[in-house]
Amino acid sequence: MAQDGHPPSQFEQGMREISSHSNQPSNWLFIAALQDHQQATHYLKKIAREASPIHKELLAVNPDNRLFINIYGPIAKVAKNDLNALRKKGNQGDIEAQYLMWKLYANDKGVSKAEAWPWLKQAAGNHHPRANFSLGLLYYYGYIVPEEKKRAYQLILKSSELGFNLATVFLKEYEK
Repeated sequence: MAQDGHPPSQFEQGMREISSHSNQPSNWLFIAALQDHQQATHYLKKIAREASPIHKELLAVNPDNRLFINIYGPIAKVAKNDLNALRKKGNQGDIEAQYLMWKLYANDKGVSKAEAWPWLKQAAGNHHPRANFSLGLLYYYGYIVPEEKKRAYQLILKSSELGFNLATVFLKEYEK
């Protein structure tokens, strides 16, 4: 499932590769972290020796990530009534709730890919910076959708224009 763009599977594959390759960071771990998988991001902070600009930006302290871990980290799955409340907020146009549905999927907290995918597209369409970046990554790597580098570039550029610095750094590195 790692090749299908499932961040928890990418994290698990990355951890398997690390254990068999003497603690070298895995591309799967990096890709999972780029997709907002919190365990992957946390683990990269512990082991990263690479000093690339993307790694530095990815590993910067983000208060939203800490809040997410504090709220959702200890629970295996989000309760049905809490998901229903998020769906209601998302349907009312709350772009943070729309993106949170994707982030819950990316962190294996009880939201299916089939449900998360439309929320991600809706959040991106409503100009959520991280959602545009995440959707761009899916097109860049060909996860869930066919690989389309031009569309990926447009979405990641939009994310950068909306002020998401990781998107800006990503574009600079991949335009080289």
